[in-house]
Amino acid sequence: MANWSKLFLKYLGIERLTNPNKYLYKLIWLGCISVCVPVILASTVYYQLSMNRMETFIQTESDSSLTILKDRAERVLQEIEQDSLQLAKDPMLQEAYTGSSSDSTIWNIEILKKIALVKNSNSFINEIFLYNSPGSVILSNEYGPIPKEEYKYKEDIDRLLASKYLTQWSPLSKREGYITFARLLPLIGNGGPEGLLGFEIETSALSKFLETDTVIVTSAHELIIVKLHDPFGLDRKSDAELLQQTGSLKGIEMIQASDKNSGRFVAEGIDGKPAQYSYVKNVFARTYVSVIPEQAITDQLDWIRRIMVLILVLFVGVGVLLTYFTSKRAYNPIEQLINQSRSLRVDGIQDKENELDIIKESLDYLSKETKKLGAYMDKMEPSLREKFLFQLLSGDYTRNETLIQDCKTYGIEVTSTNVVLIVEAENIYKEKRFLPEEKGIVAFSLANVMQEILRSHTLQGYVIPYQGRGAAILQFKPDMVQQAMLDLTREYAAAISAAFHNYLSFEVTVGIGRLYAHVADVPVSYKEAETALQYRIFRDSETILFIEDVEPVKKQALIKYPREQEAAVVAALEQEDIPFATQNFKRFTEILQSSQSYVFIYQSYHVLLSSLIVSLEKQGANAVDVMEHNLFGQLGDKQTSQEICEWFEDTLFPLYLWLTRNDRESAGESIIQTICTYISENCGNDLSLVQCAEIVGVSPSYLSRLFKKSMGKNFLEYVVESKIDEAKRLLRDTDQGLGEIATAIGYSERNFIRIFQRHVQITPGGYRSNHR
Repeated sequence: MANWSKLFLKYLGIERLTNPNKYLYKLIWLGCISVCVPVILASTVYYQLSMNRMETFIQTESDSSLTILKDRAERVLQEIEQDSLQLAKDPMLQEAYTGSSSDSTIWNIEILKKIALVKNSNSFINEIFLYNSPGSVILSNEYGPIPKEEYKYKEDIDRLLASKYLTQWSPLSKREGYITFARLLPLIGNGGPEGLLGFEIETSALSKFLETDTVIVTSAHELIIVKLHDPFGLDRKSDAELLQQTGSLKGIEMIQASDKNSGRFVAEGIDGKPAQYSYVKNVFARTYVSVIPEQAITDQLDWIRRIMVLILVLFVGVGVLLTYFTSKRAYNPIEQLINQSRSLRVDGIQDKENELDIIKESLDYLSKETKKLGAYMDKMEPSLREKFLFQLLSGDYTRNETLIQDCKTYGIEVTSTNVVLIVEAENIYKEKRFLPEEKGIVAFSLANVMQEILRSHTLQGYVIPYQGRGAAILQFKPDMVQQAMLDLTREYAAAISAAFHNYLSFEVTVGIGRLYAHVADVPVSYKEAETALQYRIFRDSETILFIEDVEPVKKQALIKYPREQEAAVVAALEQEDIPFATQNFKRFTEILQSSQSYVFIYQSYHVLLSSLIVSLEKQGANAVDVMEHNLFGQLGDKQTSQEICEWFEDTLFPLYLWLTRNDRESAGESIIQTICTYISENCGNDLSLVQCAEIVGVSPSYLSRLFKKSMGKNFLEYVVESKIDEAKRLLRDTDQGLGEIATAIGYSERNFIRIFQRHVQITPGGYRSNHR
């Protein structure tokens, strides 16, 4: 039975996979772990970020709703309070308390007309009533003149008259669904209240105007507006249920007892479960509250958990499958190596059952071969002849006797005609095929290829790697025709260029010096080959540059600096028009190349760079920032026309724009200075963030962030402080009354007294007494 099991497992391939001696089994397990661990970690991090983002979204929605609620409510409530104040200031009402009114009937009719006019101007006002204690008569737009004893709210009127608050929002005992704004009369006088002016508001109409599920709760003289909302619409209740349950919420009591102006906490909601409370209090004794059930938040976060689990399972499953197939693919070369090792037993690699032993035997064999290769590489170190050639090219020989003696020592022909070629690779560092510090490897590669080509052309000469380039010294018999020498040299140079292009994908440029009959002139030919390479600055399309071909043309060339193109490039960059600057720069380059003078072209680019730096200074760029970029050093490293053009277009032009734009951030300071001056000069007007943003031409959100960053406080705080400072000045320097000062800074008298006392910790009258 056991044999049948082994055969069955072997048939399925399971025995092979579970063999601990096999690398495939280990690769699969290691790959699965490598896939699962990062996926699980990444999923965990993403899950936390998603949860935080969703919670932030819900809180943001709550704050936005609370802000909208506050803005709408304040607009309506302040308008009602303002209408009450204007009606209380009416001269006819003042007559009732001075006793100057002679005909009460006419007075009542006129007052009722004024009450009706105010009531009809505001759709939220249901009824306005006026009580005058000397006459014990109530004037109501609904009932007209009526004795106090017959009025349905007479108990509430007595309660309001006995209150210590001059104004307050209060519900009437026999009137559900309505709240009343009551103001004690007269406004001026110390004999106690003699009358009452009331504005009755229907809460359902006000709630619908504000937002759905808004509940208005009154407590003492405070008005609490509560938004019981669910941002996803999961639960809706009737108005009666919301009103009944809201007043008994413990969270509302906590907000009333708190001395903070705003906050956020968790307490029991209307459904008996935890809910998030956000609240804001203002100086007008009104509190705005937003309540979100935590269950609504939790339900919305569940879909994130489900999706994350699904994605995690999907990625882990795909990762395991990919790991299995890639492991088998990665194991395949190892298996082939082991099979090949087993087939080469004659080479000293013994057959082993354990794959580790087979690999060890293979590594030992490779170690021996490595030592052989190292010994071979040691033989490739520069020979004494190569060191001699280094000294020859560098011009270290000052005495011909020593030079000739060394030539005889190292087998260098003295009587031959010599010419030097220099081969330099193009763009290999830019293409990242080699690093700049790997110049020695590049030169070694160039020299090896040049040596092979030299042998195939049956030429006499020597090739060495020198100063990051390949250098060749060709020697010809003295009796050979000079033109034949030049033809063979050109053929050799063309073969070098073609070989690098076709086989190594290198683009090289070959510089050729002049022919000289004495070996002592080899350094001169080398310098001439270097000079020939410099002419790549306007002959970058040519791969072979012979000194005889470039210098005569240079002497006959017409030299003219393209001043107009330079001015066009500078002007375009000052206008931030890079395409037009590039277009004029190409024309600038074409004119320079027509001169065919290396010195003129190279210095002209430096002149253009100098003009751009001067322009940067005129644009207000920081000179230290410009100097830190070492622009002249960067330009000096470029040798060909293509390298120089790419540096100007891809590096310098974008850098120019960045340096000029970087210093414009200081303009934000002048914006804040302008806004502060405007606020100081317009304290008596309504100042809004949107209005100020339009003045300086920026968006309100940007101005808000810039104001907070520059001033250390938000826009509203600064406006209030500016108004208080102006009020302090008027209290110290003028004899204006509190009402006049309040009007001068854009507040009602009552609001002015409250705000002033809150910020200065003293009443306006007390402040005037202390500072005069």
